[in-house]
Amino acid sequence: MIAIVLMLSACAGKEALHADGVSKALQKQGLEVRELSSDEVKQLASTPVNINGVEPVTFELTLPAADMAHREFVFAYVFSSEKERIRVESLDGTPTPIKMNDLYPNVIRKKNLIVNYWSYNKDNPLLIKQISRAIDKL
Repeated sequence: MIAIVLMLSACAGKEALHADGVSKALQKQGLEVRELSSDEVKQLASTPVNINGVEPVTFELTLPAADMAHREFVFAYVFSSEKERIRVESLDGTPTPIKMNDLYPNVIRKKNLIVNYWSYNKDNPLLIKQISRAIDKL
């Protein structure tokens, strides 16, 4: 009986996505990724960044050997399951209430994950192709 429970738990864990996987997937797309501290994140946003109590793992993104005129960020929100993510989104219209100074959100959802890519360019986000490919490959 214990073996069956352990096996089912292991199988369930394979479906869940994690922030570490997001970071590695972004790096595989040629991006430099630096995780930000919670204090750094608080300085960026003009509103709280949590979604129904879930704090994001936040990464600053850059292109190697490129002088980027503006900083770009990814907020990775990891929920316990896809069902929980969908439930939370239906409660509060996530993640639209979050405001970042001079940055525009690009939201990507996959399984138990919400990835919010914040770009300076509203109409043509600089890194959207790399980020979309990274999340697709998770």
